[in-house]
Amino acid sequence: MLKILYAASNNENARIQLARFIKAMVGKPFIIKVAAYKKSSPKGMSIDWTLDCLLNIFNPEHLTFDNDNLKTYFNQVKYFAPDLVISDLEYFTSYVANELNITLWQCSSSIINFALTQKYKYDLGVFSKYAYLFNKNPVHTQRIVNIIDNSNCNFVYSHFGDTGSAPALKESFEWIRPYHSLGKKYIPCQHNIIAGLIHNNKTVLDLLKTYPDSVIFSEFEDEVYDNLLVKNIGNEEEYFCNLKNSNLFVSEGQTSFLADAFYNEKYSVVLPNMEDPESVINSTISEKLKLSTSIYQPEDLYSYMNLDVPVLYNENIKFLHQKLDDL
Repeated sequence: MLKILYAASNNENARIQLARFIKAMVGKPFIIKVAAYKKSSPKGMSIDWTLDCLLNIFNPEHLTFDNDNLKTYFNQVKYFAPDLVISDLEYFTSYVANELNITLWQCSSSIINFALTQKYKYDLGVFSKYAYLFNKNPVHTQRIVNIIDNSNCNFVYSHFGDTGSAPALKESFEWIRPYHSLGKKYIPCQHNIIAGLIHNNKTVLDLLKTYPDSVIFSEFEDEVYDNLLVKNIGNEEEYFCNLKNSNLFVSEGQTSFLADAFYNEKYSVVLPNMEDPESVINSTISEKLKLSTSIYQPEDLYSYMNLDVPVLYNENIKFLHQKLDDL
């Protein structure tokens, strides 16, 4: 039986991707262990290795291999002896896989930053307009480049590959279809605006309060707001049913949320998280492909409701578990 180590990176976007991958793998003939940070660990999921102990508590951005905890992690991975490591651009686990000569796949939504061709980047304009965001840490950038160069496969976890005008990727990258569900048309699920949020973004909350029958799906479902219903994002059946039967979807540009709206043929309004490179790239590409509109301050949303979103499934693109079936 194939043994897999899945490693999630230290960001919240990785949390949704990890949760959905593990759900897709239920009942499949693989032994899977998970390494993740507190920030990328889904609620209620058992994590085999919590990676926060590998960070410098005084300077988490300063990553070093001179760490006794890393030696322990290295030996435990060696003992587990996985046949494959799947990394969401996770630095330490990628290093361990290379040192142990284990087949290494990168599968990440954030990798799109490195996968786009130079021409597409130039035409997009986002990398010059937001240079401060993408070039603020050259050491971190070089680390990611090294991880990518030393991986056997580099999968761009994004729905953009299933559009009619998919962005051009460099030769060493390929699209992987993000996990999602398709809701059904069902009158009890109808709502005006549906939003997907990782944090209780005050700007988004204040905006949606001004529209009747707005629903936010998030992990902060225990909070109460006037004229706004908050539901648990963990209830995927309700989430996708409400999404499918809505007039508009709102998010901060995270890949999983934009993909959910796309595959359910819902137009999106994005209030980009300007501290998250992935959200900025996604919102810019999505707007270029006419799948969404980015706004930076509250404005009238009625003109964006019920716009067409064409979905063109590319038969050459697979889900991650389908790639595993090919092994």
